[in-house]
Amino acid sequence: MIQSLEPIEKNHDAEFEKLFVKAGQLIWQAGPLKKGIGICHGTDGNGISLLKIYQRTGDQKWLERAQKFAMHSIERRNERHTLWTGELGLACFLQGCLDEKGIFPGLDFF
Repeated sequence: MIQSLEPIEKNHDAEFEKLFVKAGQLIWQAGPLKKGIGICHGTDGNGISLLKIYQRTGDQKWLERAQKFAMHSIERRNERHTLWTGELGLACFLQGCLDEKGIFPGLDFF
């Protein structure tokens, strides 16, 4: 889970940095998940991973990719009002896109 690895000191290990970005590339290539939104195991969580990579690298393409996942998630919202599998998690992801920060509830706050 990229979210839990992001706090590791930047540029601590060049190989780690490469793997971090490669993990994001795999998420991007796989695209939004067919099962829909979900911060725990859906498109929202993957979008937060892309935001984490943006925060770490400063590369604008990761923010743009996260925003594309966000637009997909808005279209697929499920009208469940839960944090992990519903619209509350989606709201956290969308706020992250506006703030340009990948914040994962439970890991980054609470």
